Amino acid sequence: MNIHNKKFIRIIFFFLLFILISSCQNKEKINPKAYITNQGDNTVSIVDLKNLEVIKTLEVGIAPLGITLLNKKKLGFIGNVGTDDISVINTNTDQIIKTIKLNTAPLSLTSSPDESKVFVTDWFKNNILIISVEEMKVVNSIKVGVTPSGIAFNAKYNYLIVTNRDANTVEIYDNNNKLIKKLSTGEHPFGVYTKGKYAFIANVYDDTITIINLEKWSNQTIKVGAHPYNIMTHNDLGFVTNTVDDTLSIIDLKTNKELKQIRTGETPENLDLHKDLNLLVVTNWGSDSISIYNLNDLNLIKEIKTGAQSRSFGDFILH
Repeated sequence: MNIHNKKFIRIIFFFLLFILISSCQNKEKINPKAYITNQGDNTVSIVDLKNLEVIKTLEVGIAPLGITLLNKKKLGFIGNVGTDDISVINTNTDQIIKTIKLNTAPLSLTSSPDESKVFVTDWFKNNILIISVEEMKVVNSIKVGVTPSGIAFNAKYNYLIVTNRDANTVEIYDNNNKLIKKLSTGEHPFGVYTKGKYAFIANVYDDTITIINLEKWSNQTIKVGAHPYNIMTHNDLGFVTNTVDDTLSIIDLKTNKELKQIRTGETPENLDLHKDLNLLVVTNWGSDSISIYNLNDLNLIKEIKTGAQSRSFGDFILH
């Protein structure tokens, strides 16, 4: 074999090795775990979404409800309503590494896109608490409307969006914590989801969702099932949990009409998805479980028993 052939073989070898390493790294990025807060037994169920089974049950504070996951930093923040604190989980080891005292009950959580801050709705004192992820403590707060409930961060405009349940309003704050817009919603707005130039809000008492255009500040109302709790979108579809009907409303976002309703477990509340695995996951408060659907055809794949009163108000799937 001449020297040119040897060089060619080496080039091919290293090229194939590079492809193999890149493929393995990409597979490692898919970390298919869901973290389910179980308010009734003070635990978090950690679910392997590839094998569709609970792999660990972690004891946290009393009555865990809200959650946000920091995918880059591999951290999970769990709001414990009964102990007025936040349990911080290392999602590599699935161990609690810190407890942050709040002196108030945390309801919903979200994080900034750069994962430097975590925002917490303070239901009883009408505040948004701002936690520094680096310092692991509350560093600021924002006074908001009555009973702040759902919270989401819009990456396109750097807006913090908060629903005020008993005021029937949604408030939008800029990156300097300044209120830039307050809009009316349906009755008792709760869960909120935002993507691109839109915000989507579930209105519990009038069985509707409100879609807000964040450029034009216009809104539209769509009728869904009984007592919608939260909402999420994927491509041209919206998914809404209807707590009284035990269903999930499927919304066509091109026509802004409900296409159909599919069955869930009892009292479905929150939802999240894993795009790489084509999975939609719904938490069922009433049946202590999660329902897992195929995103392609929306067929139920499996219902998995978790803990008592499974909720996970926030983003709960590690990407």
